[in-house]
Amino acid sequence: MEPVKVIPCLDMMNGRIVKGVHFQNMVDAGDPAECIARYCEEGADEIWMLDIKASEEGRRTNLEMIRRAAALCTVPLCIGGGIKNLDDVDAVMEAGARKVGIGSAALTNDEVIRRASYKYGPGAVTALVDVFRNAAGEYEVMGAGQKPSGKLLAPWIRQLADWGAGEILLTTMQDGAKTGYDLEATRIAAEASPLPVIASGGAGELVHFADAVKRAGARGVLAASVFHSGKFSIAQVKQYLEGEGIPVLRPGEIDLGAVRFDEKGLVPAIAQDAASGTVLMLAYMNRESLEQTLRTRLATYFSRSRQELWVKGATSGHYQHVREVRYDCDGDAILLKVDQVGAACHTGHYSCFFNPLLTLSGGRSSTMGAAIVQAVYDQVLDRKANPKEGSYTNKLLEKGVDKIGKKVVEEAAEVLIAAKNRSVEEVRFEVADLMYHLTVLLADQGMSWDDIYAELENRHR
Repeated sequence: MEPVKVIPCLDMMNGRIVKGVHFQNMVDAGDPAECIARYCEEGADEIWMLDIKASEEGRRTNLEMIRRAAALCTVPLCIGGGIKNLDDVDAVMEAGARKVGIGSAALTNDEVIRRASYKYGPGAVTALVDVFRNAAGEYEVMGAGQKPSGKLLAPWIRQLADWGAGEILLTTMQDGAKTGYDLEATRIAAEASPLPVIASGGAGELVHFADAVKRAGARGVLAASVFHSGKFSIAQVKQYLEGEGIPVLRPGEIDLGAVRFDEKGLVPAIAQDAASGTVLMLAYMNRESLEQTLRTRLATYFSRSRQELWVKGATSGHYQHVREVRYDCDGDAILLKVDQVGAACHTGHYSCFFNPLLTLSGGRSSTMGAAIVQAVYDQVLDRKANPKEGSYTNKLLEKGVDKIGKKVVEEAAEVLIAAKNRSVEEVRFEVADLMYHLTVLLADQGMSWDDIYAELENRHR
């Protein structure tokens, strides 16, 4: 069983948390900043913030509210309410959300979930589904303002899955009643498609959380009142679920639910130089190796031939220090942005992708990218610290800034002449000469290319 997420929800009106019963009689339930800080500390797996009147009032969700919350939130911040189209999704994501909830807009716009999922991936798109039991005894979906939509729960869930939603956040009319989740509605939603269902509405006792998982198939449990009031902490709920044999994420663990491992339990992983953008290698990960990578910050892969984990660099010393881990829009590939020590390829090449199949005019490229500039700079520093007889670099360094500066001017003139000759080959050669001599000049001045990059970045703002 995948770990079950425990999620607090902040229903927002006029900048404050509110809570009611059966979506009615809303009363103040606290300060959002205070609750966000507390829930993050208690181990919330994510935090949902719903602008509950935005759709009913026909307005966009409060972006300033999102920005303030995102600045405080150390777990994924999920936003719903007033999201009608892709522009709204873009605005919410730019304000700091990690996930968007799309509810009533999907009832009238069959493109909003599809487009959001295509742009940000299914893992960033949650379908908000509010239901009630109609006169025929069937679960019917509600639109903005709790108005019946005429759409029944199970077929609507299947439609949302087809459009590309990543999960379902199901809220029933038991919201705020504290009598327990609607297990039948939750079960119907969980059985309607493979999408994970987050149960919402009605939690009042610890047993209610376990019932939603064990008896209804929920993959996450969301609550508001019992957390806002302090009746239960998130840590208490997680401890109870674990005691019931239900796995949960512990503080510091990362939810891997969005990663789609293949039938062999593997996912391809691409390593990319974080500084230069150079693609270094392709390998495979299983869940254990990905978890170890996230924990140790050292790239760890799974060997298909040896059927075991291997830490990149454990034998060669050519470690990959992980800066960032991403997954693609379909969740079936991993991207590692790394600081590469030495060569990534076992052949000694910096990148494994050194064999050309096709190079069109103007398409020539380096396997090292911008990293070659740093490599040349490091070599110049080595010559400065460990002079080598006959080294041209050492001769320049010994003669000092006047000689180095003269060569920089000469090489700049050579670049101009090559450009006036309209010779691509000459320009390439002369610019490389100029960059080499500029590198020596920087080393002589006690500077590095990072100083130049920082200045360019400053001008770019």
